[in-house]
Amino acid sequence: MSAGSRRYDDRHKGLMFLLVLLGSVGAWFWAAQRLYTLPHDQLARALYYAALSTPHTPLLWVPTTLAFIYGMIVFAVLAVYFRSGFEGADFAIFLRGATMASPAQLRDLTRNWFRPQLILGGIPVPIKIESQHYSFTGSTGSGKSQAIAEYIESALARGKPRWYRPWAKPERIVCVDPNGAFMEKFYQPGDIIINPFDERSRSWGIYNEIRVPFDVELFAVSVIPKSPSTEQEVWNAMARTITAEVMLKLWRLNRGTTDHLVYWLTMAPNEQLQEMLADTAAAGMFHGAEETLGSVRTVLTRYITPHKFLAAIETAQKEFSFRDWLDNGAGNVWITWREDQLSALKPLISCQFDVLCAAALSAPANRKRPATHLVADELDSLEKLNYVVQAGTKGRKHKLYIAAGFQSYAQLDDTNGKQAALTLRNSFRNTLSFGIADMDTYTAGEISKGLGEHEVIRKRETGGKNPTTTYDKEREPLVMPSQIHNLPDLTGYVKLSGRHPIARVTLQYKDRPKVIEPIVMAKNVWTTAPDFDSVSTLNFARDE
Repeated sequence: MSAGSRRYDDRHKGLMFLLVLLGSVGAWFWAAQRLYTLPHDQLARALYYAALSTPHTPLLWVPTTLAFIYGMIVFAVLAVYFRSGFEGADFAIFLRGATMASPAQLRDLTRNWFRPQLILGGIPVPIKIESQHYSFTGSTGSGKSQAIAEYIESALARGKPRWYRPWAKPERIVCVDPNGAFMEKFYQPGDIIINPFDERSRSWGIYNEIRVPFDVELFAVSVIPKSPSTEQEVWNAMARTITAEVMLKLWRLNRGTTDHLVYWLTMAPNEQLQEMLADTAAAGMFHGAEETLGSVRTVLTRYITPHKFLAAIETAQKEFSFRDWLDNGAGNVWITWREDQLSALKPLISCQFDVLCAAALSAPANRKRPATHLVADELDSLEKLNYVVQAGTKGRKHKLYIAAGFQSYAQLDDTNGKQAALTLRNSFRNTLSFGIADMDTYTAGEISKGLGEHEVIRKRETGGKNPTTTYDKEREPLVMPSQIHNLPDLTGYVKLSGRHPIARVTLQYKDRPKVIEPIVMAKNVWTTAPDFDSVSTLNFARDE
């Protein structure tokens, strides 16, 4: 049989089965020698009669059967251990490129018996590459959330002191958590919840992060993100300048509150805003066509309006700062929302995550501190994030590990721009790819390219009167896009950074107990119906 006429993982199965049969025959021969006296001069005749009596002689067939069963068990174990998951044809010589191995083989390659490790798809991540960030890609229901939960569980577990590791320090999690799905499983006393619609939420506002005047420029990019469209970025840049100048002016006047910021950027008349910014870099934007200023204020309204939800809890709850928490805070941070809240909170959630990345980069480098894990399921559903790429490339100095979930690369391209999205994806060198919907050929194709190719030599034999043997050099993807489309739920491909082989893994569903309610609705002006009898008595005048 030529190398190309069988599957790669079947190349040794025939030989292994032959060894099982030979072992069984050897056991039968040993039993026959123990039971009978076999004359050497008539050995063949003696073995013939011994074979005839085998079905009626337990001392012959029992050892033979046990040997066969034991051999088949060993055969199955070895077949599973060495099953690489490569579904292509066998080849004679491997030249270069990516390789595949079984999960058991990869686990043996990466396991560290002396230090606890992060877990990616059931595979321990080597300590030396654990800072190279993680991506989880897959359609809804493919197993992405189970894998992220496993990652969070491993991060929290290795931060717990044990009798053999009393020096362990807690590792911190910041999780952008749709529907509170991860928080309800992993919440611990002392953790912090950020959601203006949740009554347990801490009060956060952009002014909590401002320490010096320069900070307004640092965080204005998070409040008004850059646009992937060159034309739209003109308006975003102007809105960003106005936002930075208003933030700075209010901060210097000791009026740095979310309520004041929302008013001046979304509700104040143009003339009033122009007067406020007369002596700033934004003054020139008020001299020109009204349409220009209208376009800028449209951008401001889109990104600033969601901050109004923070004003309802700004004085009622204890204030929280990402920068202070990164410096010396304890516990984990859960940024949650319910699906019906996403349209209202999306710009705000994106701002908070981006502010966290910026705050991490501005903190002093310290490799000795416990790791901080930024976990974001459905990162592609957020607005454009400006600092997450820098956090991915420079965060190792700050022990900052990013784990992000994606459903569709097309949505990521649409939000960030094709090149920016590619740069963002390149930040994640440890990947776990689950099944992709059949119609999303772009995402499946990109995953296939990312998993890599190999170059091999295959042997071809032709029959007939003049049989010939040829050797062809072939280059092919290790995993085809159609294989990614056809993956069962909870099954995916793990690719670790560096020269590690790829492994096809299957996760076991784990039903973790619920420890806290994911969402407890707050009772404030945004979550309760107004008293319509009192509407006529409301005072609409603003005391400035």
